[in-house]
Amino acid sequence: MSDSRVPTWTAWTQILNRPKLSLILCFTLWKTLLFTITLASPGPGYDSSTTLLKPSPTHDTKDPTKIWSLLSKFVRWDAIYYVQIAHRGFVFEQEWAFGWGFTKLLAFFARGLEYAGELGPIDAEILAGVGLAHGFHLLSCLMLYQLSWAICPAFSHLNPAQFSFLAAGLHIISPAGMFLSAPYSESSFSFFNFLGFYIFAESLKDHSKTRTVKSEFLMLLSGIIFGVATTIRGNGLFSGLLYGLEGVKELTESTNPRFRRLSSIVLGGCLMAFCALLPHFLAYSDFCVNVDRSEQRRPWCSNQIPSIYAWVQSHYWHVGFLKYWTLSNLPLFLLAAPMLLILSFSSLEIWALNMESASNHRRSGKYSVETGRAVKYSRGIVQRLAVPQMVLAILALTTYHVQIITRLSSGYPVWYWWLSSMILDCREIEFLGEKWSVAEGISKWMVVYALIQGGLFASFLPPA
Repeated sequence: MSDSRVPTWTAWTQILNRPKLSLILCFTLWKTLLFTITLASPGPGYDSSTTLLKPSPTHDTKDPTKIWSLLSKFVRWDAIYYVQIAHRGFVFEQEWAFGWGFTKLLAFFARGLEYAGELGPIDAEILAGVGLAHGFHLLSCLMLYQLSWAICPAFSHLNPAQFSFLAAGLHIISPAGMFLSAPYSESSFSFFNFLGFYIFAESLKDHSKTRTVKSEFLMLLSGIIFGVATTIRGNGLFSGLLYGLEGVKELTESTNPRFRRLSSIVLGGCLMAFCALLPHFLAYSDFCVNVDRSEQRRPWCSNQIPSIYAWVQSHYWHVGFLKYWTLSNLPLFLLAAPMLLILSFSSLEIWALNMESASNHRRSGKYSVETGRAVKYSRGIVQRLAVPQMVLAILALTTYHVQIITRLSSGYPVWYWWLSSMILDCREIEFLGEKWSVAEGISKWMVVYALIQGGLFASFLPPA
């Protein structure tokens, strides 16, 4: 089936001769467009909070530094917290809502820039933040390309090279937009989450090929990577569900569950949990243990689960079950609706996997037994990876500030795969007597949303 919306085979050949170079070129063009929109934006809008970070004039100049003049429009909303925390560490309780792992990473690179050049404080944090966001976004695209190759047998009817390139390309134009360019944690989280998924998937594939030692090592390594991702963004914790699912599968489907296999799954989950809990231990020590007698312990210190993150989100940002469900927030639900629908439908369709089963392929002689087994395992992996995505969508709808789902979604691969498969299948629906391409509509929405949001972000205007 041919369609003018899908590149011709000649175009695909040119692109896929050097797929990673093509991705880097697309990435550069997209970032250049966003950068231009940012610089062309009118100014700080209704909020001038960014100016509180403005470096003090030196003895020989009263003008803003070049870094400040060029990049200050990237420092909006939560980026102000990230830059400030990286500059002087965690001081106030509410600052612990912002990823401990990312702020430490940002501070490390900012100190490096200070030592390497003549950059002063704040300038170094801003430049490091923007650089890390762009660098990790590019690495995320390349990592998603590799991850897509690893699971491509799940979409056995598609060309794996086209499928992998499209998935990575869609991540470039993610509706997260400027949040993948500014000093935010989204791009670094995406990279580590994709890397964790890739290592986890490779562990399952090696287990299916009876490469037990390598499989168990990769299972442990995935736990560490997911743990790092969770220190960057709290929603990384959902990836821990994969260990529970794999443990249940091993116990229920295996006729003779192996102790070493189960141990590697449990230890992988424990390693992730340890990394995730480390910032909570540090905060508990600061606010609940190392406290002067004259100071009163914070209320959350006496909670059954003394989590500073849960307390801060509830106490300062009013995050909780159905707390965001007010009439005044209806526009934000409407803004989030497209991404909520995309995450939900893609997860449900992946679970259903409305494709011909591997056993049918084997019976028809289309696939060998070995290839059929690869299809089966890859589909099982993709179905498991859909679980964290669906949990994210449900919690965003019921508990979070719902509008952030457009940026949180950037770190979850399943919906990119779903959209890529629809594009390559030229799938259409009939509505009002005409045929419509859902994939084309979603792709256009992604581009338009990201560009408009970029201009609004640079002017310190919602949505954030």
